[in-house]
Amino acid sequence: MTSPLQAHALAFVCPRCRAKLREGAEPTCSQCGTAFPVQDGVVDFVPELNASTNVSQAILENPMFVALYEPLIRVNFVRLMARNFNGALTPELEDAYLQKHLRPVDGPVLDLACGAGRWTRTLAELVGLERLIALDLSRAMLDAAKEALPHAFFVRGNAQQLPLADASLGAVSCWNSLQLLPDPPQALREVARCLRPGGVFTCFTYRRTREPLYGYFQSTFARNGGVRPFDEEELRQWLTQAGLVVDDLGGPNLALLFTARKPAA
Repeated sequence: MTSPLQAHALAFVCPRCRAKLREGAEPTCSQCGTAFPVQDGVVDFVPELNASTNVSQAILENPMFVALYEPLIRVNFVRLMARNFNGALTPELEDAYLQKHLRPVDGPVLDLACGAGRWTRTLAELVGLERLIALDLSRAMLDAAKEALPHAFFVRGNAQQLPLADASLGAVSCWNSLQLLPDPPQALREVARCLRPGGVFTCFTYRRTREPLYGYFQSTFARNGGVRPFDEEELRQWLTQAGLVVDDLGGPNLALLFTARKPAA
């Protein structure tokens, strides 16, 4: 029987105990026996989590939100969070950053928190569809991304407990999502764990402002919407503690784009 994990089967492990998976219609952990359901070809590594888990997750599962995300919501979210009123950050600049900095070593490339798939397409063009794994926690987002890229490989999973083996990935990209995660340092540790030596991590998130008035807006957004900006030194410290080396960190306005790598053995 063909595994739903396809050509990337060797990269995946049980997210709970990191044991190997037994292949089949439903991948099953060889150690704890947990079976991971498959729906429309997407393996669900977090079947215990549903839309009612928290408010943010409920929003991300809302079909109206997902339909409006790329054409309307993301545009205005970036404009506000990055204070991008002058349009210095554009989707074309985001694509160009990935084209310049995403240089994977051998192995699959993970689009972490892929959302509706706009930058999954960019990554597929850069590294080839056959190397790409796209992961998100939102089933609705995955459905939208799969509709846009029907031949890409998608799984449902948690960024803070990745269903991937140690040193299994050639690169990871987390685009406009780190600020939404409940525990960013843990997510960075997971990225570092899964990267192969020499593998790169590219990320787009947001810088914390030094201006009191806009700082009040950011703190209110963080408190009420679960969206947090970062200090550059804070991120550098987390990346270093995770075992990654920062190669680039910058970005216009309050946009924060960075690249880190796992040192070669």
